[in-house]
Amino acid sequence: MPRRKKRGPYAKATNGRRRGRRAARMVGHYGAGMGQALSSLKGYVAELMTQRSQLDAQIQAVEQALRVMGAPAPHAVAAPAPRGPRKGGRGRGPRAGSLKEFVLKAMTGGGVMSVAAITDGVRAAGYKTKNKTLAKSVGIALTQLPGARKVSRGKFRLK
Repeated sequence: MPRRKKRGPYAKATNGRRRGRRAARMVGHYGAGMGQALSSLKGYVAELMTQRSQLDAQIQAVEQALRVMGAPAPHAVAAPAPRGPRKGGRGRGPRAGSLKEFVLKAMTGGGVMSVAAITDGVRAAGYKTKNKTLAKSVGIALTQLPGARKVSRGKFRLK
């Protein structure tokens, strides 16, 4: 005859091990407390809703009294404070003295330009570097510039 599985508090947990006495007690303990916490929170929400309706009625009464007296009605809800400029440099262009700034300076003169021509223009504009692979850096900068558009392989132009 096969053995019967245990179904009580000392039954195996989901990981295959037996629960200890404390774990078995905690399962029952948290189950009861959770229901009590939910009912408490539901009661608190109901109380806040009645307070809200009372406040709305009071606000309407005061606004109506102000209208009768001829005073301008106050704003219902204060508008949030305007946000400052976004971080990340969007819309401001490249940082002063950066390779991207010099690339844009070099490209302002013509239409479609090759990476080699742009690199020469960057050096002519006065960009100081010891980079041996400046053309590769210029190509990477061109792909990251929102104002530059790739026309064909190695050819770019400003939008």
